[in-house]
Formats: sequence, structure tokens, C-alpha cells
Amino acid sequence: MLLTLFYMVSTWVQSWRLSSLKARLIGAINYGPDFRKPSIMFYTKPSEFLKDDTVVNIQTNNENGTSENLLTSSLCSNKNSAKLKDLIWSQGDKRLCTIYPQQQVDISEWLSYPIGKTFFPLCLDNCNQINVSESSTIHVLIEADIENFTPSAFAKAMKLEDYGFILSWMADKYFAAIMKTDVDHLSKLSIALMQGQCFINNGLILTRIESVEIIGKPCKYIFNDPSVLPGKKLIGKSQWEAHLQTLKTFSNFAKNAFQEEKPVEIDNLPGVIIISDKLTVDSPMFEMSCATDKDDDKQIEDHFPVPSTPPPTPASIELKDKSTPELIQHLGSSVLKSTTFNDELNTSATESINNSITAPPPIDSVSIITSANNEIVSKNFKINSKNVITNRASKFSSEKKQTSNYEEITKPPNILIYADSTVASDNIQRVLKQTLNKEKYIIYTLTPEDARRDVWKDQTHLIVVCGNVDNEVATQLIDYLVAGGKLLALCSDTLHTILPSFKTAEVREHELVRFSYGRWKNVRMMHHIFCYQASPVKSRFSQDNEDGKIVTRPTPVSANVKDKQGKNHTFQIKVLGAEETWNTPSIVLADLPSSSGKAIFSQIHLEADPSQYELEEAKFNALKESNSARLEILSDLLGTHLKLDVKPEPLMETVYTPGFFLGRHELKLNMLDRLKSKMKSNNIFKTSKIELQFCNNDTKLMKASKSLLPILLYQCPENFSTVEYFENLQTKEIGRLVVYTDIITSTMDVVAGCELYHGLVVISRQQTSASGRNKNVWLSPKGCVTFSLQIHIPLNTYIGQHLSIIQHIAATSIVLAIRGIPGYEDIDLNIKWPNDIYVGNEIKIGGLIVTSLMESQKAICNIGIGINLSNSIPTSCINDIIIKHNEKNGTKLETIGYEKYLALLFNAFESIFIAMQNEDLSYFYQFYYNYWLHTDTEVSVTLTDGITKEAKILGINSLGFLEVQEKDGNILTVQPDGNSFDILKGLIVPSLTR
Repeated sequence: MLLTLFYMVSTWVQSWRLSSLKARLIGAINYGPDFRKPSIMFYTKPSEFLKDDTVVNIQTNNENGTSENLLTSSLCSNKNSAKLKDLIWSQGDKRLCTIYPQQQVDISEWLSYPIGKTFFPLCLDNCNQINVSESSTIHVLIEADIENFTPSAFAKAMKLEDYGFILSWMADKYFAAIMKTDVDHLSKLSIALMQGQCFINNGLILTRIESVEIIGKPCKYIFNDPSVLPGKKLIGKSQWEAHLQTLKTFSNFAKNAFQEEKPVEIDNLPGVIIISDKLTVDSPMFEMSCATDKDDDKQIEDHFPVPSTPPPTPASIELKDKSTPELIQHLGSSVLKSTTFNDELNTSATESINNSITAPPPIDSVSIITSANNEIVSKNFKINSKNVITNRASKFSSEKKQTSNYEEITKPPNILIYADSTVASDNIQRVLKQTLNKEKYIIYTLTPEDARRDVWKDQTHLIVVCGNVDNEVATQLIDYLVAGGKLLALCSDTLHTILPSFKTAEVREHELVRFSYGRWKNVRMMHHIFCYQASPVKSRFSQDNEDGKIVTRPTPVSANVKDKQGKNHTFQIKVLGAEETWNTPSIVLADLPSSSGKAIFSQIHLEADPSQYELEEAKFNALKESNSARLEILSDLLGTHLKLDVKPEPLMETVYTPGFFLGRHELKLNMLDRLKSKMKSNNIFKTSKIELQFCNNDTKLMKASKSLLPILLYQCPENFSTVEYFENLQTKEIGRLVVYTDIITSTMDVVAGCELYHGLVVISRQQTSASGRNKNVWLSPKGCVTFSLQIHIPLNTYIGQHLSIIQHIAATSIVLAIRGIPGYEDIDLNIKWPNDIYVGNEIKIGGLIVTSLMESQKAICNIGIGINLSNSIPTSCINDIIIKHNEKNGTKLETIGYEKYLALLFNAFESIFIAMQNEDLSYFYQFYYNYWLHTDTEVSVTLTDGITKEAKILGINSLGFLEVQEKDGNILTVQPDGNSFDILKGLIVPSLTR
């Protein structure tokens, strides 16, 4: 009886508390003039952070020592204006209060929560089984502690799906989600929290719930293989740590997808793609039922209609002579004259980067993209398997494109690091950057998966191996050496696997030894855990109590090595350095004269920084004394034996320079008037990447940095000839306004995520942080022409309905600016689909990237271009081609100056752009097909069902996608969508992981 009475009283109290709290919440929500809603916030914090039970200024210091406002979430965009209105309830370390103004959360960089029962990101049945009242709908921000996982809390955790419908999520310092609920369910959730039920799904501790207004739409993630994500509950802390890392990885890539406005594939989770909402509407790249609903598909069709009439192909179009009066009329009279280029030829390189504007392929398409390293990968994301095209020789339609005009084939300047630990990888990357010419080489890490494939071999100048490798990777390394590659192996068992004659290994764990190499004598350094040698003198290893000095068997002068085909190759062996005590080989050179392949094997830790041994005083002091010798030895090995450009320079801080606003005064005023309403104090305008300060004579000039570019309105730069540029510029809009600077992070930062002015060009002599797709690096040294062009395109025009053709217009303009000059028609400058610029068919010297932003009824397109104009090393450049053309043909064509080339390029771009907008398509195609490398190229396509078919390249369609025809007449459409494709070799293979 007493229990029944107690139950009745408890039920009544619970009902009273719920109704009372619900009434107060309703009153709070409708509080204020014009019924402006405040935010309702429940917060719990360990008691040591709260000094009393009042809520006057709820702040504490976070782990970084900065002030943290506990009144509202740090995720709120208007958190700095948050003020306390009412304290509804307080007990110990918990608070329930109202905040005004209503807090806002921008979820554009968040991720959509999957519908249905899931185990990722939380174990949750998100099928909307509760009924949420539409009349009192509230969006609630939920934050939970992710560092203190409690597996046993699963049983006593309250389920979020019992209180609302989860819409989106993110993970950083804590797990956060947006839940759609109503006042009734929010009241129940608050009561549960008051009663101490703070564990939620996955055993997480809930720290905050807060009603918010949401802004933007979250990113979507798609995948074909469900096994890549957790499919069961987590049962231990080790599982949770891995799960937590995955959550943070997803969130980081969502930020990248939104900020870069292009789909991104998650590292180590192949096939998992994140697409921002902006991209799925503004720049659709995929056709996937799991990524878009019917409304999205309709928007894609509206923006990118597929024409009923196919565009011309090389076979169907009559290629015109580039010196015709028709071309002269389009490009302007400036092409009739040329000036001498007197700048010094500097050593450098540029890496081409790729377009992010694409449209959905037809149903039977094979999807590909050209990467910065000249490979092609095929992944059709509507299916689980990958398309692979086998290696076949390309066939070209003319003799001119079958052979090269150059004696040497220059490999891309890529150095790959394959290491069995992150520490080793970071060490060798750091020391290579200290040792090599920083403007000549690009350093990447190579994953085990990529190392087992063939795609990296032709794209690599040197591979550095740290630690052990398996037999499959060792076989790939042998084939790379046999083909003329260069290898540096540091404390790796590759010495044993590649050179089998070194079949003896003595354990020398953590041993500090003395060794000599060249002029460096008795250098003290750490030895590899194993000591590989040809064979021991005795049948057993050396012992500490043995008398006398052990003399090892002489190292063999040659070694026979078999490649994957079983063919023998004889390497010449030479010991370059030896350990002093036992005279065992410390540094060994293996040379293959037949192909110039070279490998250096070091059994000394040349990559290890002395700081690794700070806790071992004796070793640390010895290694510190030998550190300069270590760097000198490594530099000598790279320069003397591996023939790399060694150019150690002191690390100097980058000095960024101000920009200069160039163009007609009225055009400058027009642009500034448009931006005036968006400027902050001190004439600062913020793009999504950098702040721009427009400085007149009265403005206080700020210092240029990687985050700020001051732009001088009424001054001219010393390193850019405005006379040369504007005298050659014949356009009406393109290039008429210029922002020029000597050194900047990236010209694309200036135009990122904002509408500035149609035809505006941002030009820089050097860029410090230019990058390409998939973490590829874009070198931007002196002599390289680098700029970004912003164009505004109405969506109801021809190009507006075929936005992905822009990259092809830009690529054609890069070549036409040279080959459109009378006398320069036969300069061997060509286009590799979709957006690379080549000398002949072997040497890449430039490329481009395009990003887009939709504003009302127009597209804002930013085109970033890099082209080698006067930098000869490491590949080639336009002026080198002109000089070699003169030598071969006895002509006296002048090299092209920096400013003139820019003007000619913009002339060419505007002429093609206007013709395309007027639907004069043949004008574009006659140049494009005359300059591209792929007429009648044959490839072998392995379809998703495993069947391999022969196909021939026909041309591009109206969207710029590649069309290939099978022998049975069936036509496949190939789209650039994030894969890597070496079209010159007729192969489609998986791209390198960056």
C-alpha cells in the first residue's frame, strides 16, 4: 500500500514538474518584443569550474588558457553577443537558463545524419518514430564529451531518438548534433537531465543542450561499401579511440569539402565521398541516388542540360590555319608583333591542378580526372567495383606527335617517401626539405596500398624507403630500379630483399657506432637494428669477449636481381662507407649501368634527428656533435650519387608583399563601390581565405601577411610593366582590372568564395601555398606565370548551361596565346585532356583549376592557371620551346615576355568566350582539336562487369567530357571526377593517395 502511495505521489510530482517546466519553456520561447525567441540552454560542468550557484558571468579557462563562455556554445556564430535573461533552474554543476538573442549555428561544414538505424556516428534508431509537433518545432544543439567513453553506460543511457529527430552532426573537441524536436519533448529531455540521466547514445556524457536557429545545409557523405563504417556497437575503449578518430576525420573532410567547394574522398576510406550542399546544387559532380534526391536531380538537369546535337569531333571539323585573318580579328593586332624577353631563366617547376566544375555523366559513363602527377584513375561511384584500363601504347594521328623534339624525357619532380612509421616519415621529409632545392622537388608520402601498384613509378624522381617493406613492395622497387629509377633506403630490409647476397643479419639494437664515409671520418651515429652483410667469417655472430678485430668477408662487386618477369639484371655493388669496429658496410651503392638505375642503402640512421634521443644523454650529446656531418653526408649522397639538385639554404621567413590595383580609374571605383557595403573598418574586405585592405592615400597601411593582402589603389609595382601589359591587351572586359603582387599564399585566396568583378585578374610572381587536388602541391617559382581570373556567367547563356566547358576554353587560351602568333604556329605546345599543358606529348609545363559559386542567376567562376614561361628546370618552359624551335628550324622567333604573354592569353580567352556565348562552337573546336594530343588514341577499358573492351577516343562532348567508342560502335562518356588517368599511355588506374 505504501509503495502504491509512493508511486502515486512520485507520478504526480513528476507530472507537476513536467507541466511547470513546459509552461516556463513556452513562456520563455514567446518572450520579448515582436516575439523574438531567446535560446534555452541546459549546461552541466564539473563543479570545480563553477564558483557559486549564481549565473552572472559563466566563464572558465579552457586547456589553452583562453576564456571560454559557458553561457552558450562556441559553435554559435553570435556567441559573443549572448547575454543571460533568466535562470530557470540551478543545482550543483547544472544550469537551465534562457539566453538572448537567439543563438545561431551554421551547419554548412557539418554532416547530414543518415536516416534509419545506424551505428555511425552513434548507435541510434533515427527513423523518426516519435511525433514532433509542427506548431512548436525547435532545433536543439546537443553537445557531448567524446574524451571520456564509458562502455558500461550503454545500459543506462537515454536515447536521443526518444526526444527528437537527429538532422546533422560534427566532431571536434566534442561531439555535436542538431536535433529537431518540440517543446513537449524538450521538457521531457530537460527533466531527465535534471534527474541526472546524463549518459546518451554510445555512453557519451551530455554536456549541453541549447535551442538554436540553424543556418545553411550540411554536407552529405556517400559510399557504396557499407563495411567501411562500423556495423555493430562499440564494446571497448580501444574501439572507441579508433571510432573517435574516424568521426574527427569525417568532420575535417566536411570542412574541406565546403571550403574548397568540391567533393573530397576521405583518406584511408576509399570510395567514401563528402559533398557540400553548395556543390551539390551549384557545381554537381556526381550522379548517385544515394547522394541526391529527385529535387536535386532536377536542379542538376536544369543547370546542365544534355544537348541533342553532338559537338564536332576532330574527324568532323575542318582545322583552320592559325594565321588566318579571322583569327587575327578575334585576338587583336597585338599578335602581329613580338618583343624580346630579357628576364633571367630561373630554376623551378609547376604542377598542374584540376578543375572542380563538372556535371553528371550519362548512365554508361566511366569517370576519370587528370591529376597533377599524370596518371588516371577510374571509379564509377554508382557501383562497388573499380574500372581499370590496361596499359597499351597510344596511337597518334600525326607523325609529329609520335616522337618528341627533345632528347631527354623529364620526369615530374616528385619525391616519394615510404616509411613504416610516422616519425620516420616526418624525419626524412624534414631533412629532405633542408637539403634539396626547394623550388625543384615536391615531396609526398606513399601509402602501402599505392606502393603495391604501378601508377607511381613513371611519376617519381626518387623514392626514399625508411624501415621494412613486404615482398610485394620490394618487387615493385626492383622494377622501378630496372626502369632507371632512384632509391634511397635508410635502415631498411630492402638491402636484403633487393640484394639477396646480403643474407646475413646481426642484431645491433639501439647501438651507437662509428663509421666513415668519404672525407667524414669516425662519425658517431645510430645503427639500424640489423647489420646486413654478405656473410660472416665464422659460423656464428661476433661476441663481446672475442679477442681481436673481426674482419668480414669482402662485399661482392655485383649482384644478380630478378624483376617481376623473371629476367636477370646485374647491379654493380660498391661500399661507400663502413663501420669502424667490425668493418661492416654502412652505406652501399647499387648501380645498374644498363638503365642508370641507382640505389643507396644506408644502415645508419641518417634521417634521425638528435632530439629523438634527448632522454639518453650520452647518445644525444654524441649525435648532436655529429649532426652537421649527418646532413652533409646525406647531401653528398643525394647530389653526388643520385644526381639530385642539392641546394641547402638557411630557413628564411617568407616576406609577403602588398598588392597593386591596376586598371582604369572608373573601373576601380565601380568595383570598390560594389564592395563598400561589405567592407569592415579600415577598408578591409574579407574573402573566405584572406582579408583584403584597399588602401588610398589616407588609409593606414597594414603589413602584408599570409592572411592579409593590402592593395594600393594609386601606385604601380616595380616588377610589373603596366605599359607592356595594357599595350598588348585588346579585350573589352577580361584582364581590364588587375591585382598584382610579388609574393602571396595563393592568388585563388583573393577570389575565394566571393563576388568581386567580372574579368578581374589576380597575378603573382610567386605563391607560397598553392595546391592542387587531392593534396597535390603546385610549385610556383619565379619565371612561372600564375594568376586567377574571375568571370561572371549568366546561367541562361550557352556557357552558363555548359559550365564544365570553361576549363577547356582556358586550356585552349594558354596554347593559343603562343601558337596564335604568326610564325609561332608550329611551337610544340599541346593540350592533354582535360586541363594539362604539355611540350610534345611527354613534358608537362602547366595546368589549371576552376571553382564555382552560384549567386542568384549567375555563376561566379574562378580560374587558377600556372604555366612555365621562363623557368627551365625541372621540366621545361615556353621560352625554352621557342629557343629549341629556332635551333631546329633556323628561325629567329623572339621569346615572350611575362606581361605580354598574360595579355595575349586574356585576348585569346575573351575571343573564345564571346564566340561560345554566341554559340559559334566551331571557332573553339578548331583550335582545341588542333592542339590536343588524343586524336584516334586507343585505350583498353575494363568495365564494371570485368569485361575488357578496346576503344578509340572520339573527342569531347558539349560539357567537355571525353567520348570513346568501342569496336561495336557503343560510345562511353568519360568524366573528370576525382580519378587519375594517364591518357597518353592508354590506361586507367587508381590514383595515388595524398
